[in-house]
Amino acid sequence: MNLELKHYNSFTNDVIIVDGFWGGGKSVVTSIVGSLTGVEKKKVDGIYEYICITHSVGKMSDDAAETLLKIYADHTQYNNLIGREVNLRWSDDTGLRNNPGSLAYFGRLFHRGGDSVIDVINSKNLALLIASHGLFSVSNLLFEAYGSRMKLIEVVRHPVHLFHNVRGYIANFERAREFTLSFDHKGEKIPWFAASWADEFAESSIADRALLSISRIQKSVIDLIDSLAKTDKPLLVLAFEQAVINPTETIDKLEKFLDRTSTKRTKRVLKQQSLPRAQISAGKSTSSFSFVSTSSSTEKEIYSQITEAIQSLAGEKAIKEFRETIKNYNSRWASPLNELESLWSK
Repeated sequence: MNLELKHYNSFTNDVIIVDGFWGGGKSVVTSIVGSLTGVEKKKVDGIYEYICITHSVGKMSDDAAETLLKIYADHTQYNNLIGREVNLRWSDDTGLRNNPGSLAYFGRLFHRGGDSVIDVINSKNLALLIASHGLFSVSNLLFEAYGSRMKLIEVVRHPVHLFHNVRGYIANFERAREFTLSFDHKGEKIPWFAASWADEFAESSIADRALLSISRIQKSVIDLIDSLAKTDKPLLVLAFEQAVINPTETIDKLEKFLDRTSTKRTKRVLKQQSLPRAQISAGKSTSSFSFVSTSSSTEKEIYSQITEAIQSLAGEKAIKEFRETIKNYNSRWASPLNELESLWSK
């Protein structure tokens, strides 16, 4: 007997997923989103990525994948409301110190729980907030699972400012604490997003792997953005550069997209995240790979330092593809970085 898996009595609250590159600026956006009315503290949880990726490569059935996504989101939100999801690590981006309204979560530790909690979640539409890495290209399953509950925000960032973050991630890809879903290709560990170019990934240097990963993931992101623009699926694309230079406009876009409003905690977030910024990358570090700079440096100096590092570390073929990626980004998302492409040495 082959019965279909199904999750009954699923919650009706919004599921907000903020996705982007490693070091792509999700921390800034999730902090702002988490300060809006009725949004729970942000959580980084790889299970959403694992399910969508596993399903996308044909290793999980439709009903199993959708059911697990629904159950996990509802279970997580229930745990949020009764204090089981409180992260007490002081330095974590998802910890109490870095989440607005943190004191309220202490009171939940003494909540008795029960069905009344679910009534509160649904009636007040208390949104679950998840941050993910590179999930966008396999996000169709999320829309299928959550339907009208789904609110997807994709954060894009200038390719040059992504280089150090992604290179750091690639350089540490073999460590035991790296949990990205990967394939075994002729004895080589290949990240899931590089499966279609596994031979090239395996034969490339760390710097070339970083450039090619940025280029090819961005291409898939842009292609999907264009595809979803022809549908009614709820998607908001935010450029990191504009978010930190003009946070007021970004907050306005978020309020309209999510149908939620700013609170007094939003001002606190702006201060914590050093918004607005005169210098794009002069924020705080949220991981060992985070790319930050001092506010005393000019955008031109920072851009030159990164491009010089790229040219000293990477091969000509990867650089050529990467520069084409920069042009595509610049044509879509305006920022002070757009005019710096001429700084590349001839």
